[in-house]
Amino acid sequence: MGHYRKGHFRKDGKWVSGHYVSTFGRKRKSASPQGCAVVFFGGIISLLIYLLR
Repeated sequence: MGHYRKGHFRKDGKWVSGHYVSTFGRKRKSASPQGCAVVFFGGIISLLIYLLR
């Protein structure tokens, strides 16, 4: 699931080169910022456990 996006200028004027966009990934990110935080904190906790071991 996804599509190839041609190069274009963004609204803020930055040039975005052509790349493959996965619509599924973008939808998930915008839908659940909480899930991203969970992964982030999970990484920190696992890192702490690894360092303290």
